[in-house]
Amino acid sequence: MKANSPPASALLPAAQFAQACEALPLVSIDLVLTDSAQRLLLGLRRNAPARDWWFTPGGRIRKNEPLAEARRRIAAEELGLPDAAVRRATLMGAWDHFYPDSAFDASISTHYVNLALWLRLTADEVAALTLPAGEGEQHAQWQWMPLAQAEQDEGVHPHVRVYAEWVRGEQRLGGGLAAPSAHEEA
Repeated sequence: MKANSPPASALLPAAQFAQACEALPLVSIDLVLTDSAQRLLLGLRRNAPARDWWFTPGGRIRKNEPLAEARRRIAAEELGLPDAAVRRATLMGAWDHFYPDSAFDASISTHYVNLALWLRLTADEVAALTLPAGEGEQHAQWQWMPLAQAEQDEGVHPHVRVYAEWVRGEQRLGGGLAAPSAHEEA
């Protein structure tokens, strides 16, 4: 790395990031977390895109940030989840998520290539989660919703309903690889 180069996972200035959002797809990770009661962890989003929808926690992968490091960082920052737990996650696949707006401007659309990771948490892991909510946080509140309900609930974002369907299919198959859903994009 050159002496004047930014750190490997530096954040872009807001104006530059808005330009990138307008011109390029973003790569992100969603953490699809379930508990032993077959409930899905959802946060009510405060910011665009997907404002006011129940959605899974997650975040963007930063430039020059290896996937394993992004997974660790997002899980720790969003939920206080240790890397030892996240390493057990199953890659559900890659989905295109298209939104008509962005965090910067209602007229700038957002395209995410989303890598969804499913993890069934132990009771101890659920108890240890830190779920930041309220003013200044990404989520207004959190809830554990039964998977069957999450598949149908109109307040759950359609992208997350697909995740719930996928997880329920995995559980019916005993945790093996499921056939791709009709909703799966990649």
